[in-house]
Amino acid sequence: MTQNESLHLAAQYLATAAISFLPSRDDDSHTNLGWNEDEKRLETHDLDDEGLRLTLNYEEYSLDFVHPKSGIGASYPLGGARHFDLKNWIEREAKFCGIEKDYSFDLHYSIPNLEILTDDFKFPASDDQELKKLIQLRWLSNKVLDMVVNSFDSATDIRIWPHHFDTGVLAYFDKSKEVSLGLGLAIPDDKVDDWYFYASGYHGSDSIQTNNFKPLKNGEWRSGYRNAAVLKASGASLPMVSSFFNEVVKTF
Repeated sequence: MTQNESLHLAAQYLATAAISFLPSRDDDSHTNLGWNEDEKRLETHDLDDEGLRLTLNYEEYSLDFVHPKSGIGASYPLGGARHFDLKNWIEREAKFCGIEKDYSFDLHYSIPNLEILTDDFKFPASDDQELKKLIQLRWLSNKVLDMVVNSFDSATDIRIWPHHFDTGVLAYFDKSKEVSLGLGLAIPDDKVDDWYFYASGYHGSDSIQTNNFKPLKNGEWRSGYRNAAVLKASGASLPMVSSFFNEVVKTF
C-alpha cells in the first residue's frame, strides 16, 4: 500500500463523520474536505455550531479533533492503528465534544482498498519523505487553483472530495453559469499513471469536445471517455501549472 492509498483510506473517517453528523446535501458536498495550508491537514466542515472539525494531519500522520478556540482536543496516530479502535475513538470523542448523533463508518460509494478495511486492519507506518511530497502537491494545487479562478466570474470553493481524493473547483465564465470548467488535481488512475492536473469544460451538463483543439505547450488534450486537458504533476512547478491552466482557460 502506498502512502497516498493509506491517506485515501484515512480520509474516509472524515467523510463518514460528515455523513454521520451533518445534514445530507444532494451533491454530497457535506462530505468534501478543505486543505489547511498552515497546519498541513485535511479538514471536515464544522461538525457543530462551535466549529469542531475532524482532521487528517499529513505531517503528524494522525486523526485529530480540532476546536477553533482551544486547538487540538484529541489525537490518534495512524501508524499501527486498528480500524476498530479508530471507529471507537471517533464515537467516544464526538460524544465527549457534545455531538449527540451516533457515529457510523458507512459509505455510499466504493474506493480502492476499501475491502481490506476490516476491524483488524492496521494502518501502515508513515513514509516521511512521501508525506512531504504529498503535502507539496496539495499546497501546489490549492495555490494555483486559487490564482486561476480569479479570472472567472464565480467559482465554488476549492475542496478535496473523499471519493476520488482529488482537489477540485468548478468555475463559471459568466453569471448565467451556462459554461463552466472543472479544474483540479487528480490521483493516478487508469487514464494517467501519475498525479495530474486536469481541466474539463462543460456546456450545461454536456462535456465540451476537445479533439479539435490546438496542442498545448504544457500537457495534452484527452478526448473520448473523458474530454480534458491533463498535465502530469511530476516535476511540475507553480509557473508551469499556472501556464497550463491559463492556456486551457483561453482555449475554452
